[in-house]
Amino acid sequence: MNKPTRHRGPRMVHRERNGTSRLFAMAFGQFFQRVCHIYRTLAEGDIDLAIIASAAAISGIEGSMRDETFRREFADMQAVVGEARQRGCNALSIAEATGLPRETVRRKMKRLVDMGFLVHRGVGDYVLRPGVMQSQPYSRMLEDISTETLRLMNDCLEQGIFVVEPPEA
Repeated sequence: MNKPTRHRGPRMVHRERNGTSRLFAMAFGQFFQRVCHIYRTLAEGDIDLAIIASAAAISGIEGSMRDETFRREFADMQAVVGEARQRGCNALSIAEATGLPRETVRRKMKRLVDMGFLVHRGVGDYVLRPGVMQSQPYSRMLEDISTETLRLMNDCLEQGIFVVEPPEA
């Protein structure tokens, strides 16, 4: 039997999953379309390129973000994570993470290097170029996605899809 996950603060929970499933599908679908549009704009209209870029960026620091000290140091997007602090990824790992064909990923990772988004450190070793997320238009993209995420969450709260559960005593 799984123990319930403990949480400290208030949480959003489904109020009535079956009674609001269509409302959620609509809200999420609209959110997804807006976010895909934002991603496509930065990726020359190529959503696969955007997905690969995002997966490579996440891959480099995902493990480190579990460490509380690292998480505190890099919680603010303005803190640049250098090459040495990132774990490299390769086309196979990104293909497995995204479900895209390895050859497509390999080709698009080379394109991301040409675009200045990724750094190729060696055979099968790609990382996010330090400082790229702090530059325009990437910082603006994250701002726009944050705005869209808040819009989704507020829509879900306003439509009664989710409710806020008070913190545990």
